[in-house]
Amino acid sequence: MSKLLTSLATAAIFSVTSAAVEEEVEVKKTPIDVSADNILVRPLKIMDFQMEIVLVSVFVLYFFVWLRGKKANLNKAKGWLNGQIDYLQSQFALVGDKKSNDQSILMMDGPADYLLYTTGRRNVQFGHWWLKLKPRNDVLTLFSTQVLSMVTSVTKPATDRVELKLHLDKALSEKFVVGVVKKELAADLFKKRFDLNRVGKIASNKAIASSEYTIYAETQKLADLILTPKVTDIINKSNGRLESLIISSLPDEEPEMFETDSYITISLNFLMPSSNEFDPLVELVGDLPDAISQLRLTGDIKTKVNKNREELGKEYAKKIAADRAEELAQKKAEAKRAEEERVKKLSPAEQRKWEEKERARNMKKQQKRQGRKM
Repeated sequence: MSKLLTSLATAAIFSVTSAAVEEEVEVKKTPIDVSADNILVRPLKIMDFQMEIVLVSVFVLYFFVWLRGKKANLNKAKGWLNGQIDYLQSQFALVGDKKSNDQSILMMDGPADYLLYTTGRRNVQFGHWWLKLKPRNDVLTLFSTQVLSMVTSVTKPATDRVELKLHLDKALSEKFVVGVVKKELAADLFKKRFDLNRVGKIASNKAIASSEYTIYAETQKLADLILTPKVTDIINKSNGRLESLIISSLPDEEPEMFETDSYITISLNFLMPSSNEFDPLVELVGDLPDAISQLRLTGDIKTKVNKNREELGKEYAKKIAADRAEELAQKKAEAKRAEEERVKKLSPAEQRKWEEKERARNMKKQQKRQGRKM
C-alpha cells in the first residue's frame, strides 16, 4: 500500500513540474507591447559620416587638381606654339586646321597630348607634330613616374617633349638613312627601328660631341654630307634637348615585304625649352628639306646604299620563299590527311586497290630519281 502511495505522489509531482515548465515557456513566447513614445533614437552627428566626407573630399580635390593640371598643359602647349608660330607660318601655307577665325588650332588628343598639322611647303608633303606633356592632370601617375625613374633606369622621368614626323616630297631622288641619337637612348632606339638596325653604322662628326650623341649613317661620307655646319650648330645650341634626329627612306618598323625605298621622312624628337621663346631646333624643319632636295650622292656612297638595298631584297626574297614553302607543305599535309580520311571510309577491297596504286606511283618516283642521278 505504501508503494502505491509513493508512486502516486511521484506522478503528481512530475505533472505539476511539467505544467509549471510549459506555463513558463508560454510566458517567454508572449510578446511585450512597448509604446512608440518610449523608444529612444540617437540623433545623427556629423562624425557618423567621416568615411563619406573623406571620400568626397578626396574626389573633389583630385578633380580640382585634374582640371588645374589640364589647364596648365593647355597653357604650356599654347605658349610653346606662340613662340614658334611666326616661323612655322613663314615656312608652311597651312599651320593647324584653321577652323576658327583663321587661327592655328592645336588639336587636343587628351589632357596631356596635343596635335599640330602643317602642310603647304616646297619639298614637303606634310608634317605631324605631337606635343606630349607631363601628366600634370594626373598627380598619381606623375608622382609614381618620377619616383620609379629615380629607382630604375627602365622608367624615364616625365618631361614636356615634341615629336615631329615630316614627310618629304616623293619626287626627291636620293634615298638614304642617317641618324643622330642621344647617347642614353641610342641602344634602345637602334633595336626598335628597322632602318637604323639594318643599314645604320656608327659614324662620327667633329662638331658633335661623341660623349653626348651617337651618329648612325650608311657611310661616313654620307654623315658628313648631311650634318653640315649649320645643322651641327643648331644641335649644339639645343643644350642637350635633342633626343633624336633620323632622316630615312626606309620604314621605321619592320615591314612584311620589302621591295624598294619609300620617300624620305624626318623624325625629330626634342624636349621643350623652359621659356616660350623661339626654339632653334624648329629651324631644322626648314633647313633640312631644302638641303636634301639639293643633295647629290657621290658614286661610292650610292654603291654602298645600293648594296645595302640588295642585301635587304635578298633577305626578304628568302623570307618570302620560306613562307611559300611552308604554306605549300601545309597544304600538302592537309591534302594528305583528307585523302587518308577518305580511304578509311572505303571498303577493304577498294583500300587494297588504293594501296597498290600508291605503291606503283612511289616506284615510278624512285625510278625517275635514280635516272636523274645517273
